[in-house]
Amino acid sequence: MCEHTHDPFPRAACAVRVLSSLEIAPGVFSLVAGRSPVSSTATGGASSVPAPAAGQFFMLRARPSGVLLGRPISVYRSDDSSITFLILKKGRGTAELCALRAGDELDLVGPIGNIFPLPSNAAADANQPHRGEIRVALVGGGIGVAPVSGFSFLLAEGSFDFYASFRSAPYGLEGIDARAKKLVVTTEDGSAGVKGMLPAVFDAAAYDFVYACGPTPMLRYVKGAIEEAVAAGSPVRGFLSLEEHMACGAGACLGCTVRTINGNRRCCVDGPVFDASEVIL
Repeated sequence: MCEHTHDPFPRAACAVRVLSSLEIAPGVFSLVAGRSPVSSTATGGASSVPAPAAGQFFMLRARPSGVLLGRPISVYRSDDSSITFLILKKGRGTAELCALRAGDELDLVGPIGNIFPLPSNAAADANQPHRGEIRVALVGGGIGVAPVSGFSFLLAEGSFDFYASFRSAPYGLEGIDARAKKLVVTTEDGSAGVKGMLPAVFDAAAYDFVYACGPTPMLRYVKGAIEEAVAAGSPVRGFLSLEEHMACGAGACLGCTVRTINGNRRCCVDGPVFDASEVIL
């Protein structure tokens, strides 16, 4: 049974079937779930899980499960029949998800949250007309590469630079090299790309818009780099997709509260994408 709410982006709560699961890096799994509910009849006439927009996520829970609540997992790719998630195994809930195999079922709620604004829309909203090329940087750190990688497929080929930072072997970059104007990979152990971390290769002042997702320390650096560039006269603007612990995914429990200059916000329904100039990290 698939139940829809009245969110701006239609949300479903149902069980779906796992189509495939593959470990693509140590402790990182690519899980593909079908968009057709296991039940043959969906409440409200819905026959499939709504298509997610770039930046949104789902609450996922294995069936059966030893945990009460789902885990927030960003969308990596989606098409008419399936949704692909990248999952980092780090606790009981994600371990259960990573143990699923083709044919197993999982509980899914979503899509949830706001979206990454397209550069052209963001420029128009900010009254920043660009006569020439809009310079765009996408930045992903670790498992945070998933949503920005998915977002990149909405952008024209050669219209963005992509920065991906990992502790070790990179993942989640399929198709990016052929589409990005420049792909820069950093690894802390030097196993691929540039040895080091994001600050060694990234210059916020070189861009008009920066989109980033990753661990909080990385996002804090990106926010600071943007602020420094703005203080020096650059027009750069940033959008950060935050990674927070969540419980309900509906904004009711306040377990994912984010501090902003406009007061507290809920990461699940007010985010997960926030303007870098507003969020406090």
